[in-house]
Amino acid sequence: MPGTKWYAEDHEMPPPWSWVVILLFSASIMGFGWLVYCIVPDGGRQWDFGQLPDTPAESIFSTEEPRVPETPRRQLPRLPEAQPLPANPQHSGGGAS
Repeated sequence: MPGTKWYAEDHEMPPPWSWVVILLFSASIMGFGWLVYCIVPDGGRQWDFGQLPDTPAESIFSTEEPRVPETPRRQLPRLPEAQPLPANPQHSGGGAS
């Protein structure tokens, strides 16, 4: 029987029915969202903290001191042939102009 299709991936739905399935699926998702929107009541705001600053050191509720930035450690020692830069490196005469 060469005309029979044995596997599910060989079966095709007619074009209008594939759109009907997509539209029904989309409508069911939107209907569920609308149902939840109608059933779940709005929760009122029942607290008032006022305005609190975002910086931990400025907040009256803070328990931490702000960290003092440390100077980074040198990863490599200074090279023996290192020379300090001149006071104004733009007029040193070297480099691209």
